[in-house]
Amino acid sequence: MKDVPEILKELTELEKLRGNIPTYVYFGAIGGVNLVKTRKYLMQASEKPEIDIVLNSSGGSASDAYRLIRTFRNKYKTVNIIIPFWAKSAATLFAFGANRLVLHEFGELGPIDVQIKKDVETDTEGEWSSALNVQASLLQIEARSREGMLEMFTKLRSDDNEEIVKIGRKQLAEMLLNYSAKFYEPLLQKVDTLELGTMARRLNEGKMYANRILRQYTNTGKEKVDSLVNFLTYDCPNHGYVVDYFVLKLYLDYVIRTNESPFSEEYDKKLNELSIRLMMADDGSGDVIGFLQDLTLKDKPGIIKKENEQLQSNKAPGGIGQIANGGGTSIGPHQNDGKGSSRGDSKSS
Repeated sequence: MKDVPEILKELTELEKLRGNIPTYVYFGAIGGVNLVKTRKYLMQASEKPEIDIVLNSSGGSASDAYRLIRTFRNKYKTVNIIIPFWAKSAATLFAFGANRLVLHEFGELGPIDVQIKKDVETDTEGEWSSALNVQASLLQIEARSREGMLEMFTKLRSDDNEEIVKIGRKQLAEMLLNYSAKFYEPLLQKVDTLELGTMARRLNEGKMYANRILRQYTNTGKEKVDSLVNFLTYDCPNHGYVVDYFVLKLYLDYVIRTNESPFSEEYDKKLNELSIRLMMADDGSGDVIGFLQDLTLKDKPGIIKKENEQLQSNKAPGGIGQIANGGGTSIGPHQNDGKGSSRGDSKSS
């Protein structure tokens, strides 16, 4: 990530406005390496009742999102998660577990439909796609078949088709059903039922963790939880869809703006500078994870980058949140691989 010294300086100014409340910086993927890193830092941290987590993440592992929020909630009585720019996919799940979910004007969460990385043998680009794609295709076929049947039945039974009218309704319906079945049969033969079942199970992963976090750590009612989870799983048009304060406030009472108490107009104004910097940042050179005070102390050329490289090199194959068979799943595949946008409006949506 570029501009680390400037980002840390802006975060330091924000922390000063919060008095004695420590700031934890989480700029990076929701995954095993950063989870282990965070648990290590929290074990070494002094006891405090409250913490501010400034979160900027494109997503990652749903199970690690749960592990991460559980770690913070076990350590602190009050967890404030502050979103200056984005917390997509698995990061959305993590953010749901806050005592206060604090969004800047440009802060956004996102859909939680699981993303599937195709087998490298059949897809050399390693593209990610939603587990909803197969289901959406079937729904389109079903809807078009139903519409076509109704349209043809109505037209053939109209007064303009005197010869056809002589055919009974039951016989006509059977003829149309037979025609429709033969017409859509080639498309349906391409559907892999095993794949369809696999996708359904993976979609349930994100839904179950969202339900679990919202019911375990918040006072949100069941009806609102179910509505929000279904909206974020099924109703968003793509994985980069913007879910901001105005959407979230319809479901979650603990969502506030950065200019509301216990924050302030001054905090909101300073966070705006950080938000703009993050929107323009190139996040391809490593994560920034840790307590702000510690990050500031070791902010010398190359130290944060070297620490990230060392953690990555020590990571065991097939570790937490990883699939060792060449494919994989994620609740947020917005990684900037040099081919798509790092802002989440990716073609894998």
